[in-house]
Amino acid sequence: MSKDLHDLPFDEGTKAKLKIFSDYIKSWLPVFLASKITSWENINIFDFFAGPGADVTGYNGTPIIIINELSSYFKYFEKKRINLHLYFNEFNQNKFSLLNKKIEQLESNNKFPYKISIDNLDFKEAFEKHYTAMKLDNTANLILLDQSGIKHITPEIFQQIVNLKTTDFLFFISSSTIRRFSELDTIKQYIDVSKEKVEATEYFKTHQLILEYYQSLLPSSRSYYLAPFSIKKGANIYGLIFGSGHVLGIEKFLSACWKADPDRGEANFDIDKENILPNQLSLFTGKVQQPKKVDVFENELRNRILDKRIVTDENIYLFTITMGFLPKHARKVLKFMIKDGKIKKKNFLLGSDIVKASTPKIKLELIENGN
Repeated sequence: MSKDLHDLPFDEGTKAKLKIFSDYIKSWLPVFLASKITSWENINIFDFFAGPGADVTGYNGTPIIIINELSSYFKYFEKKRINLHLYFNEFNQNKFSLLNKKIEQLESNNKFPYKISIDNLDFKEAFEKHYTAMKLDNTANLILLDQSGIKHITPEIFQQIVNLKTTDFLFFISSSTIRRFSELDTIKQYIDVSKEKVEATEYFKTHQLILEYYQSLLPSSRSYYLAPFSIKKGANIYGLIFGSGHVLGIEKFLSACWKADPDRGEANFDIDKENILPNQLSLFTGKVQQPKKVDVFENELRNRILDKRIVTDENIYLFTITMGFLPKHARKVLKFMIKDGKIKKKNFLLGSDIVKASTPKIKLELIENGN
């Protein structure tokens, strides 16, 4: 029988996952709590696999991370009359008791300007119990689904989540399990990936294959953004999949990923096995070597601008985000194209505000004979 995650100190893979979540929620909270305009009456944070709140050494899990990060925003609750509700669920009775005790201790020492609910339910029961609250008008949701296996996030649950308004989600999945047992009906009922696709995918890229499967489930009727982050724990590959119906949500998550992986923004290990050292110079160009993924993005963006498939700053921003890169990566390309006399210098806006209908779009202007 495999060891329970919480019976031992968190390993480096789990800490990497928690660090990404911590960095993400630090950037997520200001959008909803400290923005100048309040668009939501209710904000819900759901952690459906909350665990006991910490590992055996006291290293904080997601429930305590959330509570700690919220402490900086107490002044906004009364001022903006925001109804914030934290929902923690843990099916294991012992872990539930430990979490409940931790929360009671925190509440006895602090006066939280929000409500905390703790359930001891099976995931499906807990999800169904709170789905009505998720669907309310003027409501924003953040949903955490840190399942230990793969069985809980069914295609039906996934569809229910992505069809919610103003909802970001983050779930953890065992990609290696799917790869190892992809032909079994017990796996296919949750994630149906063909044996041929599995065999054609490099082992370290397994999580990318899982992302593609979930992308195939997205409704064609609306824009929705998904991004992955692969995590190596021992010999196994796990991964985070983040989803948001708004580009700002995906940009916040990508920022956390690039902070965790400054080279590629997608893994806590050398996923492309390129063995590039910091500031390492290429033997052929004499320039600082960068991952192939970055080269491909820069070349593709440049080519799309030159052949006029990308014609505005909004096009640049959306292409950049959907490719898993940040505005700073696109600015680098524009800077060199301006320096090389390919395009005229303008005040391009490369941020999430560019997608608003009220924001003017700046057109790219190619310079003739700028080969």
